[in-house]
Amino acid sequence: MLRFIILIACANFVFAFEDPKKYPDLDEKFYTLSITEPSQKVGYHVGDLVQRQIKLTVHEPYALIEESLPIVGYEKRFRGQLLGITLQNIDKKIYKNELDLLLTYQIFTNNVVAKPAFITADYYRVVNKKNPEEVLKLRVPELTIAVSPIAIFGDIKVQEDMSDFRGPVLIEQQQYLNKIYIGAAVFIFSLFVLLYVYTKFTIVPGFKKTFLPLHRKLKKDKNIKIDEMIKLIHGQINNYSEASIFEKNLKDLYTKNSSFKFIEKELILFFKISNQKLFTKQMKENVSIRDWLIFFCFHLHLCEKKIPVKNTDIKLIKI
Repeated sequence: MLRFIILIACANFVFAFEDPKKYPDLDEKFYTLSITEPSQKVGYHVGDLVQRQIKLTVHEPYALIEESLPIVGYEKRFRGQLLGITLQNIDKKIYKNELDLLLTYQIFTNNVVAKPAFITADYYRVVNKKNPEEVLKLRVPELTIAVSPIAIFGDIKVQEDMSDFRGPVLIEQQQYLNKIYIGAAVFIFSLFVLLYVYTKFTIVPGFKKTFLPLHRKLKKDKNIKIDEMIKLIHGQINNYSEASIFEKNLKDLYTKNSSFKFIEKELILFFKISNQKLFTKQMKENVSIRDWLIFFCFHLHLCEKKIPVKNTDIKLIKI
């Protein structure tokens, strides 16, 4: 075993500086090669990095000669000419006969027009463990990319010169989006609060629902009689004020909620209608009276919510 290790080490030292192309090709059944190429193939400039991942598995009885792997700092050549692409870093992982390479190349070339650039083929050497004198090679194919110009002479329109393969320079927008979301949430919440509080047909949380349900009931029930409507409205006024309210003690209602003073004329009219319908029996069923009672009940709801009722909204009818 020690002899084999010494022979491998000597072979690695001798073969490290030799041209790998002179060695015979290794049969494909003795290795498995997988290459992950960069998704971008065009639009590179000076200083850009190109990464290429190579996964190689060499099968028995052969073993990889590590010294045949690419060397950091080596600049690619083609037909003796420098290509302007240098290997900057190798992230190498080797486990038994499995090799995982992440090669990072950097571009140091430019031209006035877009031109192809090559990462030329590499040749890795393997040695037969049973016969150290048998050295073979396997080929890692080349990669072709396109290097674009970084300067254009004369007047240009930037929007027409931008490559479709390069995204725009983006400003970090998350912090601005967060502020927009917070501002929008505060605005929507404030809007709902205002609508909920100041809209005539809504109820504030914790608000005592006295007249609005009654208004909806009277408006919905087309067959309800006037005397029944009067009793229901009067009953709700008493429930709200927690006392028996009549024309003579309206001040007790105003003490409970001063907003009712805005509709004092309507309250007086209501008690007159109540007196004529329930006590003197002088009033007959009347559509206008019925509609007015529904309208009056809604004004009671507004006063309950402490929403001022304008003088122009006060509605009185003849009885």
